[in-house]
Amino acid sequence: MTRVRRLEPRSRHLIRTLGLAALLTVIAVATSSPAVAQKERFEITPYYGHSFLGSFEIDDYEFGRLDLEIDDATVDGVVIGFPIRRNLHIELFLNEQETGFGLDEGPFLGATDLGGMDVSYYQAGVSWTASMGQVRPFASLSAGVTRLAPNSDFLPESESHFSLGLGGGVKIFFADHVGFRLDARLLVTDTSDEDACCHGCCYGAERDDLVQGLVSAGLVFAF
Repeated sequence: MTRVRRLEPRSRHLIRTLGLAALLTVIAVATSSPAVAQKERFEITPYYGHSFLGSFEIDDYEFGRLDLEIDDATVDGVVIGFPIRRNLHIELFLNEQETGFGLDEGPFLGATDLGGMDVSYYQAGVSWTASMGQVRPFASLSAGVTRLAPNSDFLPESESHFSLGLGGGVKIFFADHVGFRLDARLLVTDTSDEDACCHGCCYGAERDDLVQGLVSAGLVFAF
């Protein structure tokens, strides 16, 4: 049986940095004085987008370091915002993508296809939106669960992992209750897990984190 030694993930600091930023944001919101009363609205935004990046590594004693890449893919999902005070929302961020993954063999050989994979994000967080009339920039922090469901003999069965998100963009309202939302987001998933073995290979608990980028556009409905 091929044994995979544990890695020291190079992107682990991203999890810690985003986690600290989320904690500081929550503390600031909780300790700040109430803002001037303003009508805040429930928002729901179905969106469509594109995911990119999406790679992590495993380390194999026999074959060395293996780079696994998740293919770029289209994404659809929804953001639901619940107002808590002026300019602040609690947001639920949900999306799903049907994609594939492969073994990266370098710039000349490309990637070997290893099968399909469904990637789903279920996160909740805080979003701040500027009060600037029809054009409103926003920033958001979120945390939750990433569901990885491969359709391949190469990886073990479906797994769920803790993940963090950092995003920002702009809302453009062309009517009182309807507008566009343009969003860019970085999603970092901690893929650490207990050792898993499949077809003679064991994948160590210290795999590199999965990092994905997401750009999307959607319609905001505010009530």
